[in-house]
Amino acid sequence: MVLYYKGISEDMVAIRSPMELGGLKSEEFKAISPQGLMPCLHLPSEGIALPESDTIARYLDARFAESPRLLPADPLAAAKCNRVCRLHDVYIGAIQGCMYRQPLADLNPFGRFSSRAEALDSIVEQLANLEEYADEEGPYLCGDAPTLADCTVFPTAVFWMLSLPKFDFAVEDFMGPRLSRWWRHMRETDEVGQRVYAEVNGALAGWESKGRWDSIRGAGLRDEAPDTIFDKILAKEIPSDMVYEDAHVFAFRDIAPVAPTHVLLIPKRRDGLTQLQHAAPDHRGILGHMLAVAVPAIVKTEGLDSYRLVVNDGEPSCQTVFHLHMHIIGGKELTWPPGA
Repeated sequence: MVLYYKGISEDMVAIRSPMELGGLKSEEFKAISPQGLMPCLHLPSEGIALPESDTIARYLDARFAESPRLLPADPLAAAKCNRVCRLHDVYIGAIQGCMYRQPLADLNPFGRFSSRAEALDSIVEQLANLEEYADEEGPYLCGDAPTLADCTVFPTAVFWMLSLPKFDFAVEDFMGPRLSRWWRHMRETDEVGQRVYAEVNGALAGWESKGRWDSIRGAGLRDEAPDTIFDKILAKEIPSDMVYEDAHVFAFRDIAPVAPTHVLLIPKRRDGLTQLQHAAPDHRGILGHMLAVAVPAIVKTEGLDSYRLVVNDGEPSCQTVFHLHMHIIGGKELTWPPGA
């Protein structure tokens, strides 16, 4: 939305959809909101536009100082409020799209993380930090009165309360006693919280009715293929000659090598990657990591200046284990074609 404030009286405030200006990515809208995001507060009389919710809220709090303040006057209380807002904006809000968006060519909802699973785990981790920041007595995040912290976090909380259980996170795993008490108060007692909940949850209900999560891996799409021998290797139930390991991949020597170096490289989380042809935008991170990080590290360790990278995709192409794996083959002169 675009808010137009021409004065301080309520009847001089107009709310317009970005679609009236040609859409979020239109030049007209980006002239007032350079990132193409909403909301944006336009102040024609001041000759300025203020994008971003946090900036708008802080301006209005200062502009209408005679009203109950969103930022406490006490420096320590204000700092507690600000740290909640900062935690949300940097570590939760920045990646909240991982709960409901598909990655696109120009959109990465996982932020600094290479996969949806990592981003979701990070949100849960940050909610544990938010639990520690929440006031012990409440009922609001920073004490007995609402602050900017509640305005910032609550709309996102509506998202995570609906979305995280779709990815098999139990509510008790990400909502501690303080956050749970705060959530109940905002939903059941606070009048503004109730209105915000109704608006945001209503929009999410519309998403759900249209199958928003049906095609999202980990929510609507599950990896239901049977476990393979690689799962037993990863679980250390079957020994292997490990060559390389990091947080994302595991590499070990093939038990039937066709060359002095014959290493198998696998993602630790299969996540539907039974075959390369099943790769989806969600898998860009792990595939890039395998090619740009793990393979060069293995090649360096093996002392190879030439090698062959093979992916057998499907049973007719000699794939026998349906957990994506790359063969790194080298250490001798290789011929072409490799086989008939």
